[in-house]
Amino acid sequence: MDGDITAIPSSNGEVGEGEGSDTQTLVSTADIFDKAFPEYLVMGMTYDEFYNRDHTLVKAYRYAYKRKREECNRDLWLQGAYVYEAIVRIAPALNPFAKHPKIEPYLDKPYPLYDKEETSEDVKSKAVADKGLAYMQAQMMNINKKFGLTG
Repeated sequence: MDGDITAIPSSNGEVGEGEGSDTQTLVSTADIFDKAFPEYLVMGMTYDEFYNRDHTLVKAYRYAYKRKREECNRDLWLQGAYVYEAIVRIAPALNPFAKHPKIEPYLDKPYPLYDKEETSEDVKSKAVADKGLAYMQAQMMNINKKFGLTG
């Protein structure tokens, strides 16, 4: 990074000089690093980390920054979904010709963020399934007693 000259080829693979040519001029390595440095500052990387640390650190910062942006995008989408849900629920009241609009109450719980979170419907269906299983097991025991089977 002491100002080494690096050849940057053009799209046709040639290295050349001058503004009118199809090729780019020779560029120092320091210029390349100086040009990239502000992007990594935005990502939260320090001067010392960028210039003096392991080169794989820039990949980690780039990946983490991308993930952070994706998470922010999902949060904003979720915010829009909540606003949309609220508007849909009060939409009947916004109709000037409706005599008795039925306004639905707002959600009592937030949307589940992970697949493993159980909704109230999941809890109810699990309770019904458990009740059915207990009934079937009781019937099986009665049949086994009736025919003298032990198990």
